[in-house]
Amino acid sequence: MKTVKNKKLNLAIPGEPMSQKEFEALIKEAEKGPFYSDEEFRKKFDKWRKTLKK
Repeated sequence: MKTVKNKKLNLAIPGEPMSQKEFEALIKEAEKGPFYSDEEFRKKFDKWRKTLKK
């Protein structure tokens, strides 16, 4: 999972419904991102969480 800071389309604010083509483009874009196994994600998450406790 990654966060994009400079995105033109704000999906969090309701507005006009998106088209099927826009939806498919978002899915294809997400599929290009990195994927982690459950174990890898838990390790990364725990490492991140420990940095917050300081």
